[in-house]
Amino acid sequence: MTNNVKYVSDSLLPLLNCDYVFIPMKKILTLLLSFILPGIGHISNGRIAVGVAFFLGEVIVANCYAWLILPYYRAAEPFVMPDPTVAWKSTLAIACFIVLWIGCQAHLVYLLYLRDPERFADEKELAFREGLRYYVRDELPEAIRQFERVLYYDPFDRDAYFHLGVCFSRAGRYGRARRRFKKCTELDDDRKWAEEITDELERIREALKHRKSSI
Repeated sequence: MTNNVKYVSDSLLPLLNCDYVFIPMKKILTLLLSFILPGIGHISNGRIAVGVAFFLGEVIVANCYAWLILPYYRAAEPFVMPDPTVAWKSTLAIACFIVLWIGCQAHLVYLLYLRDPERFADEKELAFREGLRYYVRDELPEAIRQFERVLYYDPFDRDAYFHLGVCFSRAGRYGRARRRFKKCTELDDDRKWAEEITDELERIREALKHRKSSI
């Protein structure tokens, strides 16, 4: 599931991450996509868990409505009105769908336009320092948790992606490490981490070769 969501955010939404699209246009495109497919705007904005939750909620409610109302359609007959119980249940399903859709768009508008990035600057910096402290002490699970907190406050922090990649690599989770290094490379416009990422990827290749030869 996570890989599928990552494919959507990395492959189907490249326009939203291109430098030649102005920031206001990126936000407008994100909102338009979210109107069509609720949750996709959150995913493109780095809020994958929230986006998946909104999307699954809409899918579940829509399927409940279909399960309630479709039996009253007949191929060779006009539409038969359902009994009152089914009618109010289907109305409730429609209301839930609308509430979820409005909530999804309202939360996305808050993320894109109303939230003050400076409000979370201190929390982000504290989480990053804590991550470095745990990393130096080789407490990788806690370091990973702190760097992921940084990405919660800023989904486009290249330093956090790089250090997450290093932590996952040290922990032997090479697939996740590669994905973090790939994301860091995409965000690393001035190639701050280019040499370090090359070295880390080479270290991963050597580790995988050693693992295969030992089998």
